[in-house]
Amino acid sequence: MDIEITPGGITDVDSLAPLWMAMVEHHRAVVAGRVPVRPAPDAWERRRREYVSWLQDGSGLLFLARREGADEVIGYAMCRLLPSGPTFDLGPVRGDVESLAVSPRARGAGVGTALLGAVRAELERRGCRHWSISVAADNADAVRLYERVGFRPLVHMMHAPLTG
Repeated sequence: MDIEITPGGITDVDSLAPLWMAMVEHHRAVVAGRVPVRPAPDAWERRRREYVSWLQDGSGLLFLARREGADEVIGYAMCRLLPSGPTFDLGPVRGDVESLAVSPRARGAGVGTALLGAVRAELERRGCRHWSISVAADNADAVRLYERVGFRPLVHMMHAPLTG
């Protein structure tokens, strides 16, 4: 499949809802009841507000994937530019891939790899030296993709409910 990656903006955010909600349902299946997952429409409303805020304040970078010559968005990546923090010297600003969503019917066709390539190129163009991404530990396909493009574990976020 020939994939075209283009930058996106605030006017594109609403078109991402179906991809985001499909990703939430994928996460629901991956965690298999071990962690509560919000209803997809509620999760989308929360994420939509964040996307708009990040794009408005200039900390967000949005990339859209389409089949070459087609209008339908089949995947997207949202990356944030963040300070590197006090402990690890990752440069003045690092990229954090907040979301990578690919249509279920386009998964495994190189869309995620192409989106990550576009994010990486833009971060390098901006002088970033490091980037990060979070992944559910049981999402083996995503882990393999991220490792293929060079990500390695740095910290492990651990989780436990506080109630019974």
